[in-house]
Amino acid sequence: MKSFAKICLVLLAALTLAGYSTNAQTDSSSSSTNKPATAPARQRGKAYNGTIASVDNDAKTFTVTLASGESQTIHFTSTTRIKKDGAPGTSADIVAGQKVRGTERKNDAGDWVASTVNLGEPKPRTVAPPAAADKQ
Repeated sequence: MKSFAKICLVLLAALTLAGYSTNAQTDSSSSSTNKPATAPARQRGKAYNGTIASVDNDAKTFTVTLASGESQTIHFTSTTRIKKDGAPGTSADIVAGQKVRGTERKNDAGDWVASTVNLGEPKPRTVAPPAAADKQ
């Protein structure tokens, strides 16, 4: 009778350990495979503002003289959003001597490319008059 109790006790311990290791394997593998794929964070753009010094339409670049006096070469593509005086524009609108401002971002290859090009003077912002607090 004592050996039957020992066998039952050993069998119970073995089943408990087997169940624990199965759950541990399931938990660790399920958590790693069920994680949702996260998209890489979108990088914020880098602003530029100045006057166009030169344009190379073949290379799809233009050089901007910044307010600091430094020059910066801006690359543009067919997906660059171009505006001239607030209206939609094209790459043909990019000419030397114009004021320009916009943003550029790194593309998949790691190169900085203009995402926006705004040509011409910025429109002055109109401020609405403050609403009357009390009308009596």
